[in-house]
Amino acid sequence: MKIDFLEYPKTIKILLAIYVLGFAIGTTTHVLDLLNHGLILNKNVPTWKNIYWVSLTFLDFLAIILILRSIVPALIISNLIIVSDILINTNWLTFERFGNSDDYKIVLQIIFGIYILSTTPIILRLYTKYRKSHSTQHQV
Repeated sequence: MKIDFLEYPKTIKILLAIYVLGFAIGTTTHVLDLLNHGLILNKNVPTWKNIYWVSLTFLDFLAIILILRSIVPALIISNLIIVSDILINTNWLTFERFGNSDDYKIVLQIIFGIYILSTTPIILRLYTKYRKSHSTQHQV
């Protein structure tokens, strides 16, 4: 398996390393939730939410693999995962469930979401510039 990540310029690597860290924490959290609670993570929510949360175990890991392999699909899935996760965990930004002992998880998730949404255009710009210069070097 070729790891494109290793060839990226330093700035892109640093920005994406934080994505990898965030999604690794997410993957670990979801694996631990599955081990501790099984497939029904919360009996007080609709089944589709439990299915979504379980699927994040695989989606977060897929994001890591894509970050290492293919930057554009990685950015797409990263944005889709974090936006959907924030929307679902905040009940469509109503924050109805705030007041629980694990609210810090949602706050950290929102911070990670802001990071992903704000760095995606920067990474795309840097990656486009890198690809142009990289393809020019191979043509010479």
